Amino acid sequence: MKYESVRLENPEGKLWHIGVNENDIGKHVILPGDPARCKMVAQYFDSAECKAVSRGNPVYTGKFHDVDVSVMSTGMGGMAVAVCVEELKHIGAKTLIRMGTSGALQRDIPSGSFVIATGAVRGEGASKQYIPAEYPAIADIDVVCALRDACHEFGVEPYLGIVRSHDAFYLESPGAHEGWEERIKPWTDANVLAIENESATLFTLGSLLRGLRTGTILLTGPSLYEAHGRMGTMNDPDYPNKVKLLTQITLRAIEKIDKLPELKQR
Repeated sequence: MKYESVRLENPEGKLWHIGVNENDIGKHVILPGDPARCKMVAQYFDSAECKAVSRGNPVYTGKFHDVDVSVMSTGMGGMAVAVCVEELKHIGAKTLIRMGTSGALQRDIPSGSFVIATGAVRGEGASKQYIPAEYPAIADIDVVCALRDACHEFGVEPYLGIVRSHDAFYLESPGAHEGWEERIKPWTDANVLAIENESATLFTLGSLLRGLRTGTILLTGPSLYEAHGRMGTMNDPDYPNKVKLLTQITLRAIEKIDKLPELKQR
């Protein structure tokens, strides 16, 4: 059965959860998890206006080199991302790029590196509510290539590969309970690059809903094997500069994607 959701609006004609409509959003949307990162991203638009703050998640929309672009926080986890993807699809979004942070699962990935996800292990629960786990969570090839090429333009050599999305931060992350090494070692051995919370849901729904290009670029902290018990991204004094570079790369990738034909509603 083809999956289609129902458009749910509030009394003001805005989407029920994200609080915006077609007039408030650009065709290309950057999706950080952290609400505070939205303002950091929007300052690199040529123009930006805060269109809404719904459930604590702000939406800024504006222009970057004549391209309509927005940044909207998803909050944390697969369910939150699923709501955002479905509602953004209803109001005309075409490109959704998660711009987030992650823990490296490979010891040889230095802290402060950029990871572009080609696909995601569906270790979260939200995507499995839509379709069985055998269905792959794959990033759009055009987004992957645009992010990679943009990285190269800024002198960055990214890591490309599979990431793992999961639901339980305190089981497989720097603050994890006892047994964390046993939990993550199979994924390290399988050459999964990093661990985060949202990409598997984003990629799965992007495919199911049709007509969406989805992708993810991540800033890594230290390898989890080195960082257990501490956070290594936002506590880094160079974090604002890294977010700036991450934003510049993502916006350049969006410029490239904007020149492509829109995906057909297959």
